[in-house]
Amino acid sequence: MRAIRGSKVTLKCRVTDRDQNALLDDGSKPMSFVVGMGQVVAGLEKAIEGKEAGYRNQFTLDAEDAYGLYRPELVFEAVRENLPPGLDIQPGMNLSPSGSDGRFQLKVLSLTEQGAMLDGNHHLAGKRLDFEVEVIDVQMAGTH
Repeated sequence: MRAIRGSKVTLKCRVTDRDQNALLDDGSKPMSFVVGMGQVVAGLEKAIEGKEAGYRNQFTLDAEDAYGLYRPELVFEAVRENLPPGLDIQPGMNLSPSGSDGRFQLKVLSLTEQGAMLDGNHHLAGKRLDFEVEVIDVQMAGTH
Protein backbone atom coordinates (compact mmCIF):
# COMPACT_ATOMS: atom_id res chain seq x y z
CA MET A 1 0.00 0.00 0.00
CA ARG A 2 1.14 3.52 -0.77
CA ALA A 3 1.17 6.39 1.73
CA ILE A 4 -1.91 8.45 0.85
CA ARG A 5 -4.19 10.83 2.72
CA GLY A 6 -5.81 8.91 5.58
CA SER A 7 -3.23 6.11 5.69
CA LYS A 8 -1.20 5.39 8.81
CA VAL A 9 2.55 5.48 8.17
CA THR A 10 5.17 4.06 10.52
CA LEU A 11 8.73 5.13 9.86
CA LYS A 12 12.14 5.62 11.35
CA CYS A 13 13.35 9.16 11.01
CA ARG A 14 16.83 10.45 11.85
CA VAL A 15 16.89 14.27 12.06
CA THR A 16 19.91 16.57 12.15
CA ASP A 17 20.16 20.36 12.39
CA ARG A 18 21.97 21.00 9.10
CA ASP A 19 23.64 24.27 10.10
CA GLN A 20 24.86 23.16 13.52
CA ASN A 21 25.38 19.49 12.53
CA ALA A 22 23.55 18.55 15.74
CA LEU A 23 21.65 15.27 16.03
CA LEU A 24 18.05 16.00 17.06
CA ASP A 25 16.58 12.47 16.77
CA ASP A 26 18.59 9.30 16.19
CA GLY A 27 15.60 7.58 14.54
CA SER A 28 15.89 4.49 16.71
CA LYS A 29 12.27 4.69 17.89
CA PRO A 30 9.69 4.30 15.10
CA MET A 31 7.02 6.97 14.82
CA SER A 32 3.52 6.70 13.37
CA PHE A 33 1.17 9.32 11.97
CA VAL A 34 -1.85 9.61 9.71
CA VAL A 35 -1.10 11.31 6.39
CA GLY A 36 -3.02 14.55 5.89
CA MET A 37 -3.75 15.21 9.56
CA GLY A 38 -0.91 17.68 10.18
CA GLN A 39 0.71 15.44 12.79
CA VAL A 40 4.22 15.94 11.35
CA VAL A 41 5.92 18.78 9.48
CA ALA A 42 4.55 19.38 5.98
CA GLY A 43 7.83 18.65 4.21
CA LEU A 44 8.14 15.20 5.78
CA GLU A 45 4.56 14.33 4.86
CA LYS A 46 5.14 15.47 1.28
CA ALA A 47 8.39 13.49 1.01
CA ILE A 48 6.75 10.16 1.91
CA GLU A 49 3.47 10.70 0.05
CA GLY A 50 2.94 7.90 -2.47
CA LYS A 51 5.75 5.78 -1.01
CA GLU A 52 5.51 2.17 0.23
CA ALA A 53 7.06 0.17 3.06
CA GLY A 54 10.77 -0.25 2.42
CA TYR A 55 11.22 3.24 0.94
CA ARG A 56 14.39 4.98 2.16
CA ASN A 57 15.63 8.47 1.40
CA GLN A 58 17.70 11.40 2.65
CA PHE A 59 16.59 15.00 2.13
CA THR A 60 16.89 18.50 3.55
CA LEU A 61 13.93 20.66 4.53
CA ASP A 62 14.21 24.42 4.67
CA ALA A 63 12.59 26.10 7.67
CA GLU A 64 9.41 26.90 5.70
CA ASP A 65 8.74 23.17 5.13
CA ALA A 66 9.81 22.12 8.63
CA TYR A 67 8.93 24.16 11.75
CA GLY A 68 8.55 27.51 10.03
CA LEU A 69 10.59 30.67 9.95
CA TYR A 70 11.70 32.27 13.20
CA ARG A 71 9.18 35.04 13.89
CA PRO A 72 10.52 37.90 16.06
CA GLU A 73 6.96 39.09 16.72
CA LEU A 74 6.45 35.94 18.84
CA VAL A 75 8.98 37.26 21.37
CA PHE A 76 7.25 39.45 23.95
CA GLU A 77 7.26 40.59 27.55
CA ALA A 78 4.65 39.08 29.87
CA VAL A 79 3.82 40.98 33.02
CA ARG A 80 4.15 39.11 36.29
CA GLU A 81 0.35 39.03 36.80
CA ASN A 82 -0.01 36.97 33.60
CA LEU A 83 2.61 34.40 34.61
CA PRO A 84 1.75 31.25 36.58
CA PRO A 85 1.48 32.13 40.29
CA GLY A 86 3.79 30.41 42.75
CA LEU A 87 6.18 29.16 40.06
CA ASP A 88 9.90 29.94 40.34
CA ILE A 89 10.30 31.13 36.76
CA GLN A 90 13.86 30.93 35.44
CA PRO A 91 15.45 31.64 32.03
CA GLY A 92 15.50 28.55 29.82
CA MET A 93 12.36 26.95 31.24
CA ASN A 94 9.22 26.34 29.17
CA LEU A 95 5.73 27.43 30.15
CA SER A 96 2.47 26.02 28.77
CA PRO A 97 -0.30 28.60 28.51
CA SER A 98 -3.51 27.54 30.24
CA GLY A 99 -5.75 25.46 28.02
CA SER A 100 -2.95 24.38 25.66
CA ASP A 101 -2.41 20.95 27.32
CA GLY A 102 1.34 21.32 26.76
CA ARG A 103 0.94 21.52 22.98
CA PHE A 104 2.13 25.12 22.90
CA GLN A 105 5.24 26.19 24.76
CA LEU A 106 6.63 29.58 25.65
CA LYS A 107 10.33 29.64 26.41
CA VAL A 108 11.48 32.02 29.15
CA LEU A 109 14.34 34.05 27.67
CA SER A 110 15.00 36.38 30.59
CA LEU A 111 13.43 37.93 33.65
CA THR A 112 12.50 41.62 33.56
CA GLU A 113 11.39 44.18 36.13
CA GLN A 114 7.78 43.67 35.03
CA GLY A 115 7.86 39.88 34.51
CA ALA A 116 9.63 37.87 31.82
CA MET A 117 10.57 37.90 28.12
CA LEU A 118 8.93 34.91 26.42
CA ASP A 119 9.48 33.29 23.02
CA GLY A 120 6.53 31.56 21.34
CA ASN A 121 8.54 30.17 18.42
CA HIS A 122 9.01 26.40 18.15
CA HIS A 123 12.55 25.60 19.29
CA LEU A 124 13.36 24.37 15.75
CA ALA A 125 11.86 27.39 13.95
CA GLY A 126 14.22 28.90 11.40
CA LYS A 127 16.33 25.76 11.12
CA ARG A 128 17.18 23.70 8.03
CA LEU A 129 16.87 20.03 8.90
CA ASP A 130 18.39 16.92 7.33
CA PHE A 131 16.16 13.83 7.36
CA GLU A 132 17.02 10.17 6.82
CA VAL A 133 13.77 8.22 6.60
CA GLU A 134 12.80 4.59 6.25
CA VAL A 135 9.13 3.73 5.79
CA ILE A 136 8.46 0.61 7.85
CA ASP A 137 4.72 0.17 7.31
CA VAL A 138 1.76 1.77 5.54
CA GLN A 139 -1.84 0.77 6.29
CA MET A 140 -5.28 2.27 6.35
CA ALA A 141 -5.77 4.29 9.52
CA GLY A 142 -7.69 2.38 12.19
CA THR A 143 -6.29 -1.02 11.19
CA HIS A 144 -3.63 -2.82 13.20
